[in-house]
Amino acid sequence: MIEMNVGSANNLTVPLNSSQAFPIGSQVTILQTGAGQTTIVATGGVTINATPGLKLRAQWSSCTLIKRATDTWVAIGDLVA
Repeated sequence: MIEMNVGSANNLTVPLNSSQAFPIGSQVTILQTGAGQTTIVATGGVTINATPGLKLRAQWSSCTLIKRATDTWVAIGDLVA
């Protein structure tokens, strides 16, 4: 689990597989413990699919990133546009 305890808007960046080789099928949970809204950002070459967006909704919201292919992830959870 990655806890984002930040008081202002912040980003969590998903790296390329060449930088951090998580196995396909890996799951990473992100929990926004701080008041600052966390946005999930893809490094160039990485695709993150999600709906309706890639921002955690509020403090104590969480989502899970699931690796589907070499540089492709899906984010599911308490997200907003």
